[in-house]
Amino acid sequence: MNTDDFHFFVRVAELGSISQAAKEADISVSVASQRIQRLEQHLLLRLFYRTTRRLTLTDEGKILLKQGYPLIQEFQTLKDNLLEQNQELTGTLKLTASATFGAKILTSEIAQFLLHHPKLNIVLDLNDQNVDLIEHGFDVAIRIGKLQDSSLIAKPLMDNPRLLCAAPEYLAHHGMPKTPNDLLQHQCIVQNHQQGLSHTWQLFDNENNAYAVKVSGQFISNSGDGIRQASLAGVGISNHSLWHVQEDLASGKLVQVLPHYTVEPTQIYAIIPDRKLVPQKVSVFIEYLQNYFQKNNQSDNILFLFSKL
Repeated sequence: MNTDDFHFFVRVAELGSISQAAKEADISVSVASQRIQRLEQHLLLRLFYRTTRRLTLTDEGKILLKQGYPLIQEFQTLKDNLLEQNQELTGTLKLTASATFGAKILTSEIAQFLLHHPKLNIVLDLNDQNVDLIEHGFDVAIRIGKLQDSSLIAKPLMDNPRLLCAAPEYLAHHGMPKTPNDLLQHQCIVQNHQQGLSHTWQLFDNENNAYAVKVSGQFISNSGDGIRQASLAGVGISNHSLWHVQEDLASGKLVQVLPHYTVEPTQIYAIIPDRKLVPQKVSVFIEYLQNYFQKNNQSDNILFLFSKL
């Protein structure tokens, strides 16, 4: 079967018109009709009902569109991967990540990756809201936290330890909390996600007893760095990934709050669409990130910083 004919069939079904699909492909309507007929003859199936005014899918056409298209996509990916073996990575890799993590951590590693693959282009979207990978055509999303969409595949990159912190000025004025319940008497800076407010902070003591505290405060933001800036300004206590505030902690601009309690950690993932066959540029990039984060997750710098907190 000619896969180009199949892809043309998909486009005709999407547009609901052979003439529009022909115009888009810059071919004549007669040639476009021949491509559909050739596919029907090969499959021994009628794919469309045609009238002078309407073009509609047959039941067989609907099944082919729903179940056959993913198979063709997998075949195309397999074909591309076979062609790319032992060849340089080419084309465009579309990525999305949170604005803060992307700017602070990811961009420098993308630059290093591109130095090894000079024929590859990367488009990076920095966005604190989780965008739809399939709708927007992204190959990979780097996300922190729990995976919400079960139709996607999450590949772990590293653990993401978290902690509570505040500016020395805030603590001098309001006092240092001694227990998790003391947070109820403090201004806490809350993050707003697509899934809702992150206002329940989970902490554990040395005996692994859990404390779920529903915090509140005057300032709410959907930006991780906006929350950090508010914390630096003395607005309240914030809940951060260690990588986000480790420089502020080292310089004394922020101070860890409740250091004898562990804040519930999260994970950093590479998210890809649910496909059995992953393009080589995607798999190579994810493997690069896994190696980088595994190395840095065990680095002496992070262990040293933990010993100081």
